[in-house]
Amino acid sequence: MCASLRSNVNDALDKAGFRVVTSPDRADIAIGAVAGGLQEKVSQQFGQTFATRTYKIELSGEAPKLGDAVSMPPATTVSFDASVGRERLEEKSRLVAGDIVERIRAYIKKKRG
Repeated sequence: MCASLRSNVNDALDKAGFRVVTSPDRADIAIGAVAGGLQEKVSQQFGQTFATRTYKIELSGEAPKLGDAVSMPPATTVSFDASVGRERLEEKSRLVAGDIVERIRAYIKKKRG
């Protein structure tokens, strides 16, 4: 879950022209993400067992050098079966990453006036 989100966020920031750093001390804007399991459901469909897990993704953002909070998208969820539904996780990660980029752009625009 976290690897998919991290990879897609890094790609989206890079494509948007933002430099990605791994040290929070060097970041103009720091983004945090917490993903936790909410539910697991096992079901039988078409003679196959599916273990569908639901995760909640919560984001936070700040501009530490300015002491500002940076608004992030609201918490969201994603449900998928890891053995056959990995593309669902990837798609949700891409959507969340795009939302993060838009929030960062809005923050920068607001600061520049």
